[in-house]
Amino acid sequence: MIISYDPGNLVEQLTTLSIPVFNAGAVANLDEAYAQIEQLGALTGQLAEAVQVSGAMQAAIAEIVDGVTKVDPPLTYFYELDPTPYTVTSNTFIGGVMALMGLANIADGVEEGNDYPQLSAEIIVEKNPDIIFLADTKCCAQSAETVAARDGWGGLQAVSLGSIVALDDDIASRWGPRLVDLVRAVADAITSLLAKS
Repeated sequence: MIISYDPGNLVEQLTTLSIPVFNAGAVANLDEAYAQIEQLGALTGQLAEAVQVSGAMQAAIAEIVDGVTKVDPPLTYFYELDPTPYTVTSNTFIGGVMALMGLANIADGVEEGNDYPQLSAEIIVEKNPDIIFLADTKCCAQSAETVAARDGWGGLQAVSLGSIVALDDDIASRWGPRLVDLVRAVADAITSLLAKS
């Protein structure tokens, strides 16, 4: 059995029943994502195919990252998990992907010890990110229009430059082969913003 987390003592109970369990928990970085894909391939008798998928992902992501223009000072971003607005820091999987692209996270250091902080609108307005990534387009129907309509957000750099990126929630919240699509969307957003500057 494959699980994504252990609620209570599920692994122990299943092991007692002689049911093998693989806990495919959340990964912390791209290397762990590639490794987990290969582990799942091995467990399902598809190791060669999984290694091929992992290798193709690594090559595609490396090519995209190499093609991104990194600027100094770095472009800043806000990554929205939901409209309340919860976000991520650079210590998370998503934050690490963004850092590879040369982006600086406005949530870093705002709430020490919490890598999924809920930022106030005041902090977001004060930090004035260059790009806003919406990972809540499906779950919460967020868009460039809903962001621009929020109190105080209309004057944000990202809003005025049209640098609000609507991501597919399903891709943004999973670390499978479609992760390449997420990296490409981020790279495209950076390229688009730099072309406007």
